[in-house]
Amino acid sequence: MSQKREFNFDVDLLMAAQYNMPLTEEPFVALSEKLGVSFDYVKNELERYLKRGLIIRIGPQLNYKAFRGESVAALVGARVEESRIFEVARMINKEKGVKHNFLREDENYNVWYTIKARDREVLFEKIKALMEKCRVEDYVVLPSKRVYKMDVKYDLYKGVSWSYRVEKNERVPLVEELGISPELLKDMEKNFSVEEKPFRKFAEKYGMKAGEIVDLLKELIEKRVVRDFYAVLNGERAGFKENGMNLIRTENPERIAGILLEKFPQITHLVERECPENWNYPLYFMVHAFERETIEKIAEEVREIEGVEEVKVLYSKMNLRNV
Repeated sequence: MSQKREFNFDVDLLMAAQYNMPLTEEPFVALSEKLGVSFDYVKNELERYLKRGLIIRIGPQLNYKAFRGESVAALVGARVEESRIFEVARMINKEKGVKHNFLREDENYNVWYTIKARDREVLFEKIKALMEKCRVEDYVVLPSKRVYKMDVKYDLYKGVSWSYRVEKNERVPLVEELGISPELLKDMEKNFSVEEKPFRKFAEKYGMKAGEIVDLLKELIEKRVVRDFYAVLNGERAGFKENGMNLIRTENPERIAGILLEKFPQITHLVERECPENWNYPLYFMVHAFERETIEKIAEEVREIEGVEEVKVLYSKMNLRNV
């Protein structure tokens, strides 16, 4: 499946960097050998993609639930007047703990953002203060109850998001409980670079050997403290112009989640959320695609599952983190 691109890129390289990145002391050398190309080619191309914003970051991707201070999260939907969307979006973006912020097609709430905090009480206080600052009175707060899947990878051949890694355990251990430096992990997520021996600088800084860090990451991936080791793409720049947030109304979200995990690898996020009395959608999943039709077909299939009362798809109109 082809799609108009902002600029040319090596599909095979990007697919390998997402799905088959070797976790070794020399991951980019190993990647080049796997693809049958030179290390310099891999380095130059990946650095070009990072500079152009096609790749957001490369390296270990952390699970926020494993870090004290940001272990609880919520999705917030807000009704914002059209004339104030950019003004409100900028205020939301400045708030610590906000990650995603999208303008979506919905008759009730048009601005949707995610926010993290150290505990539930602080989370609700932050949201209330932020909405008051934004002069937004009508909003819904949907705390995460259970994360079933959070694995964002884009299949550039199929034209739709695609991944199989799921969250098997409800509870993720805190890094402090494991006796691991959170600074080391956050440093690597933020500052991992494309070079022959990318772990060496972290080993020297934190008094470890590169091989020890590699072994630690493998262990933490198993414990789900680290979600994976790969290149995170900017889906929109890779041609995935459509992303749909699917809201499911059901009395049995856990059973439905199990079916979705089994049948739909296109799902990137699958989260059960706490719902207030005036909100009847406890289960949420995301799909990204070249074409809206792909997402619609998945929603139609989900509507046929016994126990699913309604599926409502909220398509993104704009990434408000960019305003």
